[in-house]
Amino acid sequence: MSKHTTYCVREAVENIEDLQNAVEEDCPAGCYSNLLSPGFSLGDTVPFVLFTSKSSPFTAFGNVGELDNGPCFNTVFFRVERVCDGCATLSLLIAFDEHKHILDFTDKDSLCDVFRLEKTHYCVEVDLHSFCAINCLNPRLINRT
Repeated sequence: MSKHTTYCVREAVENIEDLQNAVEEDCPAGCYSNLLSPGFSLGDTVPFVLFTSKSSPFTAFGNVGELDNGPCFNTVFFRVERVCDGCATLSLLIAFDEHKHILDFTDKDSLCDVFRLEKTHYCVEVDLHSFCAINCLNPRLINRT
């Protein structure tokens, strides 16, 4: 890598974090309250998918061992919580189809069946330099009814 190599995935995730933090301000009439959508509020999450150097979506697992209520699940959908020195804490977003069934991402076809994403309290720590692409998704997928 040259001295001038940019880390576009890292920069994109940092920008998403900034947008989400601006939306989460306490004053509902503030300048950033509708930053994700100037016409109406879309919430405080920009969901995204990260891709490895082999062009595969990065997958993480939540509720392993089913110690909490609900099933164990895998996901390729994330929300950035914090970025520091090229590393990020990402919360896992659980995906549902239109019939409210949890989706399993063992094949690419199930990605197109996603109707709704829901925030969870499960997180993963990642090195943002390990990814070659990011696909930002529509914030309207969060808690869609």
